[in-house]
Amino acid sequence: MEGTSEGDEPFIYRLNDNGTGPNLVVKVCAERGWRMYQGYNGSEEKWNIWWRSSAFPAACYKTLGDWQFMNHIPKGGSICRKDNLSRLLRCMRRIYGTIYDFTPPCYHLPLEYAKLVSECSRLRRDEGVAGSSVVWIFKPVAQSQGRGIFLFRSVCEMSCGTAAVVQRYIERPLLIAGYKFDLRLYVCVPSYRPLTAYLYAEGLARFGTDKYTLSDIHNPYRHLTNSSLNKTGPRFAECKDRIGNGCKWTLKQVRRALIGRWGAAEWLVWQRIRALVTLTLLAQAAGTPPARNCFEFYGFDVLLDDSLKPWLLEVNLSPALGTNCEADIIVKQPMLHELFDLLGLPMKHTGLSQLQGPPNTQVTSSEDESGTSKPVRTGGARRGLRWRRRRTLPVHCVNLQAPTNEKLTDTPGDGTVGRQFKISSDISTDSTDLQSTSSMATQSADNADETWRGGYATVATRRKIMNACSWGNGVRWDRAVGRVGQWVRIYPHLLPNEDQVPMEDARESVAHVSKFIRAAREVSRDSGGDAAIRDSARDSVFEAALRRKLQYGAHFEVWHPPF
Repeated sequence: MEGTSEGDEPFIYRLNDNGTGPNLVVKVCAERGWRMYQGYNGSEEKWNIWWRSSAFPAACYKTLGDWQFMNHIPKGGSICRKDNLSRLLRCMRRIYGTIYDFTPPCYHLPLEYAKLVSECSRLRRDEGVAGSSVVWIFKPVAQSQGRGIFLFRSVCEMSCGTAAVVQRYIERPLLIAGYKFDLRLYVCVPSYRPLTAYLYAEGLARFGTDKYTLSDIHNPYRHLTNSSLNKTGPRFAECKDRIGNGCKWTLKQVRRALIGRWGAAEWLVWQRIRALVTLTLLAQAAGTPPARNCFEFYGFDVLLDDSLKPWLLEVNLSPALGTNCEADIIVKQPMLHELFDLLGLPMKHTGLSQLQGPPNTQVTSSEDESGTSKPVRTGGARRGLRWRRRRTLPVHCVNLQAPTNEKLTDTPGDGTVGRQFKISSDISTDSTDLQSTSSMATQSADNADETWRGGYATVATRRKIMNACSWGNGVRWDRAVGRVGQWVRIYPHLLPNEDQVPMEDARESVAHVSKFIRAAREVSRDSGGDAAIRDSARDSVFEAALRRKLQYGAHFEVWHPPF
């Protein structure tokens, strides 16, 4: 909102617990006309957005107002610990198969030390000299910026004094001018229940500052691409062949370096990366509770091997927002502005006197199997009747199959894929009124099937999820826009109709991603012979072909870095 009106209050941003934070965040907030948090005024907290590097205490979410926002979701950081990420992806791979084959074999220390020794012995026995030269990488689970990481070939060279993961090292990465690099991708998740995810079109490529070789595995500047490590290297400031000085490129530069050699396969790799990010988020979506006015801002680190296969290295909870080089400024400053635009946060002032969000309706009643509320007496006569909410059933990554008598409708029109559940008109997603006695019999029958719909354990749980989709500033994530600036919605592929509950079934979600990957491969294969088109017009041709394969309309956004 550009103008201000009399009585408007400034939009106040808060950084961590002591007012210190990334300088770029301070700069972007100042450019938007926001004011820094100065403390408490009476008994009310006067802040609108709280940006914190680590997770918030659970009590902070309970007191969140309509015009207060926080940059972390409860339990949203599970994938940001290396051991938790490995366990989640291992579980999903056992269930869904090779679609989750985008992480190297991993062992958790010290728990799986014996398994690691057994695997090393098997490789030496089965593969001889080649097996004994296999390289492994050791990563502490609770450290970042490359601290504590080293490579080894024999377990005798490894010393483990803390919890860590050991992974098979990707020995043949894709190189540019002989230098190893990985990709830093920025992801925003404003809702996990149901999952809504955005991927920023621009990003960073981080290079090692010494040329890659396996003959020297103890030189971190050859094998580790963390910019915080490589900026201390002896060749950081040198003008390296094709790379230049420093150690970062934008994704736009990477595309131009790859497209001449790989052609249509270069376009396909970005679609595979999109699927990789979506599948990783789905791994923890079911275990994340609904949260209103909260979002996650991740940094995904992805490595490409010499066959252009993407590998997930790790996920960062609070990606670095420093501006150490020109590439940082080009990518990060507009990204933060567009992130706040995506979240519906205003320019200049809040306009609280005119723009009050809808009240956060709390579900405080207990619901029986028929969906009706019942008062529960928990105290004596003085305390009277109190409303107690029934504990909902836990939702795991494996959703049970629906009963055979479930009512289903097929809606192939408008690009909708898969089976959609028919919702009874007696159960409205945004209704909070109790049903009349005359409709109890019909509602009871419908509610018997309600527990099977995409992980919704009770009607109250479904109402809570729908309430979390509507933020206090009026943004509805069940009707999320396809693109804001360079933020592209990568999931869901299509929005549900107004009378449908947003899909939350893990099996259907993975099936949608699998169908997307197959369609992208077919488009790449069909267009692979057309090497003459090597500019942005080629992307438009591929996008149109992909929409036809998927039978999606123009509202479906295809993600790829700018050309």
